[in-house]
Amino acid sequence: MSVELQLLMPLDALLNPNTPTAAEMAGHGPLPAGIARDILHSSRGRRWWRRLFTAPAGGPIVGGDRFRRRFDGPLATLITLRDRTCRDAYCDAPIRHLDHVHRRVDGGPTTMANGRGLCERGNYVHEMPGWQASVIEDGRHGHPHTVVITTPTGHIYTNSAPQPP
Repeated sequence: MSVELQLLMPLDALLNPNTPTAAEMAGHGPLPAGIARDILHSSRGRRWWRRLFTAPAGGPIVGGDRFRRRFDGPLATLITLRDRTCRDAYCDAPIRHLDHVHRRVDGGPTTMANGRGLCERGNYVHEMPGWQASVIEDGRHGHPHTVVITTPTGHIYTNSAPQPP
């Protein structure tokens, strides 16, 4: 039987048994690096390694496939791991939809920089007239992926992806 565990772990924590750096099990929280290494080395059955690269100095996860319409496969996994919960301001709901910041119908690419995780309500609300969203930091230069939302009433909200563990 195969099981997929999504462990987010800095390379030094994987390679150096003396590092105090913690890993994170996606959706469950922090995990001591020693336990994460034990899980990786003692697993039976199939194991898949997906290398996710971050910007230098603990920066955000970067990568993506720009030629698809839907966020699926590894790109969906990357965005979900980067965002962790709904990226709407003041919302901490689980991600149910992956959507384009700059809408695909308006020419927005299907890239990690133009994608974000949203709860179902958040995704439907942003499709209503008068809502605008734009990426002000794409996450490639050591700063977290940041989106600015303007509501139909003119209120402006800025939301950044959390830093990886």
